Order: sequence, then structure tokens, then C-alpha cells
Amino acid sequence: MPTISNNEDVFGALQDMPGWHRQGNGIQKTFHFDDFACGARFVGRVADAAAAAGRQPAIDIRGGRVTVALLPGHGSTLTSDDVAVARRVQQLVGDHRHTVGRAGPSSPRGPLAGIRPRPVGPAGP
Repeated sequence: MPTISNNEDVFGALQDMPGWHRQGNGIQKTFHFDDFACGARFVGRVADAAAAAGRQPAIDIRGGRVTVALLPGHGSTLTSDDVAVARRVQQLVGDHRHTVGRAGPSSPRGPLAGIRPRPVGPAGP
């Protein structure tokens, strides 16, 4: 996997991702949501996307503010995979006022019509 070793490369990689900035050896962004519940749903979506990419970002949630940091391992540098995960996280933001992703099928007016709950066994869905 290609590494991103200097500030110019990092700056170039972050050009189309507003709000992301260099923090130490990694990159980070703080997202603002209406409340804690919206932020928590977003964190769940980030966790799923990061796990699928084999990454473990540092995530800090405080009220409606979520900070996601992608930090390289000890003695390593930022890679293009880290930037790809940041791009994916950026795409996940969407309209955070509606329940999406792992939050379940509901709306401000109650459960969505036509959605039936799936039975879940002891090991999960």
C-alpha cells in the first residue's frame, strides 16, 4: 500500500475533503450533529465502514460532536488506504437528521410503513 510521507502529499489528498486536516502523523475531522443520538448513529456507521477496510480510527464522541482521527501505526506513515477510509467517512455523513444505517427503520412520525422486523437468533442477524 502506498504511503503518504510528506505534507504536500497529504494536502493534495485532502483537497476534496473539506474539514479534514493533518493532526500529528494522521488526519482528523470533527463532525457536528443535532444531538448525541445522531452522533452515536454516525459512529456506528463509521465503525462498520472502518472494520470493512481493516482500519480502527480513533473516535471521540461528546454530545453532538464526533471527532474521527485516522492515525498510522507506531513507526508508520499515513497510507492511501487511510485517505480512502476518510473519503468513505465523509460520504457517510449524508443527512444525519434521519435514522440511517444501523439505527433501524423509523422516521420522526413513527416506524416506516412496509418494513417488517427480521427475527434475530442468539448469534445475531
